[in-house]
This record gives sequence, C-alpha cells and structure tokens, in this order.
Amino acid sequence: MTTELVIEYCIYFIIIVIGILILCLMRRKNRLPNHHELKTRLEAWRQQLNDLAVLNENKPLSNFDFYKKLSKLLFQLDKLAYQTALMAEKERDMEISEISLILEGVLNALEPYKSGKKQNDGENAALRAASENVVRAIKLTEQILLRDKAYKARKKI
Repeated sequence: MTTELVIEYCIYFIIIVIGILILCLMRRKNRLPNHHELKTRLEAWRQQLNDLAVLNENKPLSNFDFYKKLSKLLFQLDKLAYQTALMAEKERDMEISEISLILEGVLNALEPYKSGKKQNDGENAALRAASENVVRAIKLTEQILLRDKAYKARKKI
C-alpha cells in the first residue's frame, strides 16, 4: 500500500515539474523585448531588407524567390509591429506607439509586392522607402534609449 502511494506521489511530482517547465518556456517565448533589444531587432530587419533590395537590383529574383524572401521579412515585421504595440500599451508610451505605427505603415506599403499585385512596378523603390521608414523608427528607439538613460541618471540622484 505505501509503495503504491509513493509511486503515485512521484508521478504527481513529475507532472507538476513538467507543467512548471512548460510554463517557464511559454513565459520566455512570449516575453516582450526591452528597448535595446527592440533597436537591435529593428536594425537586423532593416539590414535584411537592404540585402533583399541589393540582391534584387543586381540580379532580379524570380517571382517565387522574391515572394518567399519578402514573406519572411513581412512575417518578422508583423511580429515586431505587434510587439511594439503591446509594449506601447503596457508602458503607455506614445513614442513606442509611433514606432508601431511606422512599422504597420511599412507593412501595409510592402504587402502588395508580396501578393504579386505590383510586380516589377518599383519594387526596389518601395524597398528603399521602407528602409528609410525603418530608419525613422530606429531613430525614435535611440531617443527612447537616451530618455531611459537620463531617467536612470535622475533616479540615482
């Protein structure tokens, strides 16, 4: 009787530990980035966009290759826009909200090129314009980082 009880409690313990591990992994996956991570992600995305533009200028990509690469970039951008919207709501910060709006504007501007509605109709110009808008978002992020730094300095005093 007691061995059955010990085995039953061990099984319960293992189930609880596995549940806690799953919850920890979910929390890590759904964590919002801090301001520095946001800037890093925006810069990385902009670099990938510039690489696509250069690749398309030097050797025009086939429709499928362009669609595949742009779809991947737009998925990442959609995730960034969503995360910045959540950050803006959580922190109640208008500058982060403006970054989110810029990213959504870039997403809306590039979406027709993904679906093939505007193929060979200024793809590279649209990619360059999107890159310039992301630079605006990066500059806003830098301003937020400077503001955070000044706040930390005031808080220490």
